[in-house]
This record gives sequence, structure tokens and C-alpha cells, in this order.
Amino acid sequence: MLLFLLVVGTLAKIHGHYTSGDAPVYHPLPHFWTGVGFCPAGSIDHQGISSALSSPALQMNLRQIAALPVGAVTHVRIHWLLELIDFLQYDSSGTPVYDFSKFDAFIDFLHDELRLSPVLEWMGNPGGFLLENPEEMPFYWEHLVKTTMNHQLARHGSSRIANWRYETWNEPDLRSYNMLNLTADTYLDYVQAVRRGLSKAGSPETIEGKLQPPMYRALRGPAGLFKSLEHHPLCWKLLEECNKKVRYCPIDILTFHRKGINGTATEIVNGSLALLAQIYEEYPNLKSLPVANDEADPVAGWSTPHEFQADVRYGVTLISTVIQHLQAKVANGPLSRLESISHDNAFLSYHPYEFTQRTLLAHFQMNETDPPHSQFIQKPVYIALGMLAKLGNRAARIETVNMDASHSVQVLRSVSGGMGGPGQYMATIFLSPAEAGPQLTPFHHKYTLNMSIANESAFITELLVPYITDPYNVWQQAGTPPYPNATLREAMRRVQTPKLHQTGPIWAYNSEVVINSANIPLPWAMLLRVCSVSWPKLRRPQQLAIAEVTHHEVFISWMEHPKSTQCLRSYEVWFKGRDSKGLSLDWVLISEGWHLPYPSFQYAPGDGGSVNGFYKVRGVDVFNATSPFSQIVEYMEL
Repeated sequence: MLLFLLVVGTLAKIHGHYTSGDAPVYHPLPHFWTGVGFCPAGSIDHQGISSALSSPALQMNLRQIAALPVGAVTHVRIHWLLELIDFLQYDSSGTPVYDFSKFDAFIDFLHDELRLSPVLEWMGNPGGFLLENPEEMPFYWEHLVKTTMNHQLARHGSSRIANWRYETWNEPDLRSYNMLNLTADTYLDYVQAVRRGLSKAGSPETIEGKLQPPMYRALRGPAGLFKSLEHHPLCWKLLEECNKKVRYCPIDILTFHRKGINGTATEIVNGSLALLAQIYEEYPNLKSLPVANDEADPVAGWSTPHEFQADVRYGVTLISTVIQHLQAKVANGPLSRLESISHDNAFLSYHPYEFTQRTLLAHFQMNETDPPHSQFIQKPVYIALGMLAKLGNRAARIETVNMDASHSVQVLRSVSGGMGGPGQYMATIFLSPAEAGPQLTPFHHKYTLNMSIANESAFITELLVPYITDPYNVWQQAGTPPYPNATLREAMRRVQTPKLHQTGPIWAYNSEVVINSANIPLPWAMLLRVCSVSWPKLRRPQQLAIAEVTHHEVFISWMEHPKSTQCLRSYEVWFKGRDSKGLSLDWVLISEGWHLPYPSFQYAPGDGGSVNGFYKVRGVDVFNATSPFSQIVEYMEL
């Protein structure tokens, strides 16, 4: 039984409780953890990558990832994306001509429909032509990069692709990736060619009568593992050259990959600190470059199954990874110039490891339906990313609350709004010890968080906790069927969102919250949000979309406004069908009884019910006020 007591009241004298500092100092909190990545399955050529990225399963996977709270995931790093570009022929001057149609279709889906920005890795060999004339490879790379960028600028405009990221070849020292047989010298030529292509893309613009040069676009790299110099000479050679003349270094952000060994966040951070210390000792001039770990995962090998990746433990580890990187970032050490971290967890899992592979979603391939289709269940790590998205834009230093001789809780407090003071919005994440659990905690302890929001306020607490927010446990209890039926799928989805624990008003200035964490299975995380009545009200949900899952089942998603959902409690999804005569019925709240803090809902009416009809969505905030309804969208099965 879950016992989690939370009390909100006026500030009073309380004995035996930890009380956080009354006046914390807040520093800027850029949300640096919002990238995900994956490698498409199949052969690495135009046909194989095109088939993988256009598959309904992969596109539904991305659609669900995009349906996290706004800002939870902003960038998707996809290996071999350039293979979507098809080399057609050389023109009369010997310049390559490309077909961008499949590349455009995928970028439009990612960028326009899902509002996700790509990380374009200049990695691939479209049509195989790059190996036909190796001595011309630098020219080809410069032309490919410039042509690709100009093509996208013409289609989307510079302002719409301002948030895209660009990176050199992923892990070029590995033979499995180095398909162009790059040597140290030809690799340096390649990187310089990519830099020139990016710099030359775009046309000068005239602003207020003055000619402006093309927008400068940062190049990330070398995306390396940085193991021994003997086995990883390419990446180390690039750093050596950059150290000589850092002003002329072709990369602007130094990217590397450091994962854990045994599945802990501490290993990821310590590995990054050790690598950067080594780099700065050898190449001290590189200290001026921002750095990024764009594969910051608990353990290598996404497809290798691990039990902890199926349940709450992975979600807690991801939150801990963010917290520990934040601590290292503000500590004025090697990670003080950390620009971002990314998680390689956007893969499609497969049987029999639906939950245990390193993914955000459990993927069930329903091969016995006609036609076959895919079902997805959001794992607890998906909840964790949604919790992190609710953090404010300023944070206090991490607090550690000692609960007994061997256990402590980390407290990350953040705020938004206000000038110099606590602000109008507070979001605090409490993170339990990352035990090997889940197991019951053997202690009974309370700790107190003082809150100072000057206006009438309300609070909401949500939990990520074993067994309670754990679809994997539900699946295990049902015998782990490879084709879960509709009843079991609904049972799993009932626990795939954070547990709404408590919400209510706060009437007094300088109120406090007391949390008793006795007898909670380890590990757990809690998100506490406190909202002032003066915080911006909920805006209308935008871009309501209905996507087919299978016959009589749809996935409903919508876009949130970035500055109005911090105080959201849940969403309501309404449906109006038609009777046998084609006449419209009354509106029905089809999400009644569901806690929907994230912008999606999967609807499967069952019992002969129809999904044909009209849909609309609205939000409900912690003050019980509702947003305007979204636009009404009609859906008809073909």
C-alpha cells in the first residue's frame, strides 16, 4: 500500500523535520536535456533508410514522443538521415544532382507535424557516389551540405530552421560507421568541407537597407567515443588541429559520447568529467568550446535488455542524470560549458524485449490482426521526461536531505516569473535514493519545503513510483503476452502517466509543504508545482491531430502553448459521434476518470463503438479553471 503524506499549511514550528533554506539563490536553468536519438533498423542505403523512416510503426513512435509536454523533447538525432537523399546523376559540369523528395517528406513530418527539430548528422553516402572519386570528396561534401541547406532554406525559411542542429559524422573511428574509409587526413578534409558548406549556405539578406551576411550555423563534432589514440585517431586528430588554432577550428561545439557501465547516472557524469579533464590537459585551448554529451545513457547497447530499463528505475536514473549534470555545470569545473545532453532512447523495441530495451515506449507488433499493426505503451522514463519539462527557467542549487544513515533525497527547486524573488511559479523535483529496488524503504522521515509565493496560489503533486506508475508490472502480472488484448492495453495505459497525488489551494503567504516518504517503494520521484493565480492562464490547445492506430482505435494528440501549461492539472478529451441516420449525437467526455497531464490520449471505444465523429480538447488547471476548447476536428475511418 502506498503511503505518501503531503500537508500544506501556514508556516509553523515543526520539530524533527528538515527545512530547506528560506531564501535560495537562483541561477539560470537552460533545459539542456531535451534531445533524443536513434538509428533506423535495416540496411544502410537509400531504400533501407527510406523504408525504415516511413514505416507506420516508426512514425507512430515519433508521434508519441512528440506528444510529451511542450519542451520535453526538442531535437531528434537520427543516424543516416542523409541516405534519404537520392543521388541522381552528374550535370554537364560534373556537379552532382540530387532528388530530395523522400528527405523532404520526412523532414516535413518531423518539423511541421511534430514540431521537432532534426539534428542533421553529415553522415552517409547517398547513391554511393562519394566513393567513386575519392580525391574529389571534399568538393562533394561542401556541395552536398550547401545544396541541402539551400534547399531547406528555400522550403522552410531561415527563421523556421533556426533551432536545427548540425553535426559531423557519428563515431567516425568505429569501422561499423566509417563506411567512407576515412583516414586522419581525409577526415580533417571532410570536416573542413562540411564547415565550408554550412558557411556558404544561404543568400545575403538586406535589412534596413544594409546587406547582411548569411546566418552562421554552428557545427557540432566530432561525436566521438574518445577511447585510445591508437584505435580512435580521427577524433583525437581533430582536437589536436583545433588546439593549434582554435579560432579556425571547424567545430563550434565539442561533442562526445559517455555512457554508464552499470546503469547509474554517476558513471555518466564521472566519465564525462574524466574525459574532459584529459582533453583539457592535452589541448588546453579547447576550454573555450561549449561541450555536449549527445549519448548520455546509463549503459551501452540499446537493444541489450535490462530489467531496470522497463520500470521506474530508468526514469529515476534519467532524472538523476539531469540533476547531476546540472550540479557539474554550476560547479565551475570541466562541465561548466555544458551545452546539452541527449539520450539515445527513441528506438523501436521488439519481441520479446518490448519493455526492457533502452526505449521511451514499449512496442508491441500485433502480427495476428488484419492488417498487422503496432501498439505503444509509454514507459516510466517517458513520465520522467514530462516531469523535467515542467521545471522553471531558474534553479537553486541541489539540496540533499539526509533521511537516515544510508539514504538521502535530492531536491531540485526551480522557479519562473518575478524579478529577483521566488517567482510566480515553482516546480520542485524530489528524487529518492537510486536503489537496486524496487523495495520498501525501511525508514520513516519527514522533510519540509518552504514556499514563498506572494499571491493566492495552488499546488499539485504527481508521483513516479514503482507498481503504481508501472505498465511493465501490469504486463508481467498478466503473463507478458506478446499480443496484449484491448483490456490489458487499457490497464497498462491507466498507469502510464504520473500518479496525481494531491492538489489544492494555498491561502497563506510563506506556506510550507511537509512530505512524509515512509513506506514508499524505492526508487521514486515526485514533482511539486506551485502556481500563483497571476501566472498566465491556460491557452487553447492547438493542432489537434487524430491518427489511426488500427480499426476502431485512434491516437489523439495536440500541441501546448509553451508558457501556459505549467499550472495544468489534466486534459479533457471530448467526442461527438453520429447515429445510424448520420445525425450528430451529444458531446461525451471520453477521458473521464483518466489523469491526462500530457497532450495525448489513445481512444478505443470497444463494444462496437465507433471512432468516427468530432473531437475537441481542453485543459483544466490547478484552480479548476478550464482553457478554451481546441478547434473541432472530424475523423472518418476509411
